[in-house]
Amino acid sequence: MKQYPSRMGIGASSILLIIVVVSLTLFASLALIQARADAALTKKTAVSVGAYYDADARAQAMLAAVDDALQAGCSPDSVEGVTVQTDGTYAFSVGSYDGHTLQVTVDTSGGYCNILNYRYESAEEWVGESAGTLWQGD
Repeated sequence: MKQYPSRMGIGASSILLIIVVVSLTLFASLALIQARADAALTKKTAVSVGAYYDADARAQAMLAAVDDALQAGCSPDSVEGVTVQTDGTYAFSVGSYDGHTLQVTVDTSGGYCNILNYRYESAEEWVGESAGTLWQGD
């Protein structure tokens, strides 16, 4: 029987194997980078959610104190931190440990707390980046 020489030598299969190994290594490193980024985002989200619910619990305690003051016939601004607004509503804010505050505005005209505003917002003022001057062309 006649032997035919192989058209594909050892060099071509080695190059193909190297390309496959390099590709798999690249995909593995990209998967590891993405997993680390996802873990960091998960930790940051957990801290943020914990801070929100902590502020929410303290705001609900203050609302209960305002309700108790109304039941006792006292003014809601007798509760520490509650201030009267110009429109006759009462407001207070609860700080959070992640740099946010929970702003609460209530109406007590019916003898009970009617929540008008319950907003969780950043306590820091937003400052835009200065991009310098734009290129006007020559």
